[in-house]
Order: sequence, then structure tokens, then C-alpha cells
Amino acid sequence: MPAKSADLAIIGCGVSGASAALAAARQHLTVSIFEEHEQVGEPSHCSGHVGILAFKKFAPEIPARLIENEIKGAMLYPPNGKPFTLYRKEPVTWVLNRAEFDRHLARLAVKRGAALRLKSRVESFERSGGELRLRVSGRNGGEFSCRMLIDASGCGASISRYVGLARPGRSMLVNSAQFNMENLNDVDEDFVEVYFGQSFAPGFFGWIIPRRDGSAKVGIAAGGRANVRECFHNFIHRHRIVSTKLKHAKATTAPVYHPIPVGGTGRTYANNVLVVGDAASQVKPTTGGGIVFGLACGQIAGETAANAVHEGDVSASSLGSYEKAWRRLIGLDLTAMSWLRRLLYRLPDRQLDRIFRISAELKADDILNRTADIDFQGRTLLSLARDPRLFITLLSASVLSVPSLVGTGTRKSR
Repeated sequence: MPAKSADLAIIGCGVSGASAALAAARQHLTVSIFEEHEQVGEPSHCSGHVGILAFKKFAPEIPARLIENEIKGAMLYPPNGKPFTLYRKEPVTWVLNRAEFDRHLARLAVKRGAALRLKSRVESFERSGGELRLRVSGRNGGEFSCRMLIDASGCGASISRYVGLARPGRSMLVNSAQFNMENLNDVDEDFVEVYFGQSFAPGFFGWIIPRRDGSAKVGIAAGGRANVRECFHNFIHRHRIVSTKLKHAKATTAPVYHPIPVGGTGRTYANNVLVVGDAASQVKPTTGGGIVFGLACGQIAGETAANAVHEGDVSASSLGSYEKAWRRLIGLDLTAMSWLRRLLYRLPDRQLDRIFRISAELKADDILNRTADIDFQGRTLLSLARDPRLFITLLSASVLSVPSLVGTGTRKSR
């Protein structure tokens, strides 16, 4: 029978949960991870597209088999369909097998001593003395006690309401849809393709992310008031460029629909509790990407929990150091990206077309050479604040989540 207590319980074994578990286990905490699904990494609703520089900084070494493609550039399509193309000779992003990456992190945490409890859902908890008593349903159901709890259960996290932490409202969410396809036409494996336009992806964008084997991840995200299923159907079947590329394509998976919190976050700690990853809205507002931030903030959460348990103080006053630490790391970037998203993604199509046209005339891609790491865009925003080419440059870089894309070469649109 598995133990019914641990120093630290973690809800969810995605990127942020597994990262927190690994960090805490390294600090000699007893850790139990509760994952409600049958298998870690399923269902997968993430494109797995990461900037190589930032990913290597925060992720453990991964097997080469987890890298499905190495991307060298992007083709950004404004509503009028005339692409803005960025290219570099060396790869700048990776396309990961996201489900296998989650499982890799989970195996590392288990190897360090963490206990993984599959098909186990934390329904609620109550405080008893200095501990938490969790009510768990599923395969390992029953009561479970712990000193600390980290909620890494994703956008639908329910623990927040028990501890009085704010959850994102509908206006702070975008809804995404994605599936895998094969036999696409006219898709270059070196490029991600990103499609803007209020008529197809109101408030966000659509994408084609190719793999080396000729298949691709095709998806779309739209503002909270849009019907994402309808948007997805129209994007695939009615977009004049995308529908041509997918004319003879075959879906190899069913569409997966998922909300993404992109409106920033409130307080992420309370007595005995930390919140991390999508549950804490630690997601890039410009793209909805959360892998790098989830890795970084998960590590901070695990280390904070370990320190608190070792010092015998799991009160909110002690755990506030977690929020200070992660905000020092990504707070400026979240603020900058939130500002850019609110400003740019509400623009009507004619203004988006105009921005792309002017930016191409001004050679906006050139100033990407002045950036260092676009996963952390707040610093870039400050450095480029007086440059008239700011908007398209940050938009381009946000989508790619990479350092400079141009500098060793450019490539004309086809």
C-alpha cells in the first residue's frame, strides 16, 4: 500500500508539477504527485514549440528522440495573406513531443524519490493542526496528509477557491484547438506558419508547426467570447491559404480543445499552498506558451516548499518568497507581453495589414539582432520602446520564442 502522507503533495504532473517535484525531491523532501489521468502527458493539448536558448537554461537534458523538429524561421501571415518571413541558418526553436517530455520529467522526479499516483484526483482539502488533509478519489482514493501542497493542475485548478486565491475570469482566457495532420501541401519543415486575422482567429492566431516526418500540428486560439470550434472549422476549410495546404491532408488525431490563461495572475501563495504553471497563469500572454515559464516557476516552487518544510514554517508569510522570486524572473515580461497583447490583438484586420506592410518596408526583422532572449520579452520591450518597428518585431519574436532570427541570413517569401 502506498504511503498516506508526505512532506509535499503536488496536484498535476505536467511540466510545472514535475519540475516542482524534481526540485523538492532534490532537497530531500518526501513528495507525492497526484495525476488524475491514466498516463502522464495525456491528453496533450500543447504544441510543444520552445525557444532553444531558454529551454536549455531551465530544462534538464532531454533525449534527442523528444525533438520532433528544429525550426529555423517563421512565416507570419497578416489578414491579406502576404507573409512576413524570418529565417536563420541555424535552428532557433525546437518542436517537442510534449507528451513524451512530460513523461521524461516525471521519470526524473520518480528516480529522485517522488511517488507518482496515477488516476488519483484531489477533490478538496482541509487544514488540521499544521498539516493539510486531502480527499482523493480514484485509484489511490482516500485521505492523504501533507505539510505543503503545490497546485499544478492547470487552467481549471479548483484549489484556488479553497484558499481564497483569485482565478482567471473568462475575459482572461483564450480557447485553443489543435490536432495532428499528415500529407500537407507546400509546408516547409524549416518554418512555423502563423496566421492572423479577426475573421478566423479573433484576438489570437492560427498555426501550422511542421515535424521532420512531414506531419504537422495544426491549431488555432481565439478570444474567450469566440466559438473556438467554429473558428477551427473555418480556419481549416475556409482560410484561402490554409485550406489549400490541407486540401489532401489527413487528421491523425482528434481535435483537442483547451483554455489558456493569458491575462496575468494574482496572488500565488497561501498558508501551506503554492500555485504554479497554468493554474497560476504563468503563461506568455502573447502566445499562450507555458513550457519555459512552467519549468522555471516549478523549480522555484519546489525549492520554496523544501525550504519551508525544513525550516518548519509553511505559513503564507514564509511562502511569499516564492512569489517574489518568480516575479523577479518573469514579472516584467508578463507585464510587457500583456500590454502588447491588449494593444495588438484587438486591432482590426486593415490595421494589422498596415503594420505588416510598414514593418516590411522598414525592414523590421533587422532589429531582432538587438535582442537576446525573446522568451523574456519585457527587457526587449524596454530596449526597443522608441523604435517604430517595435510592434511587428515583438510580435514576430513572441511567436517564435527565440533569440535573434535574422543576422546570418534572410530568405524571401515564396
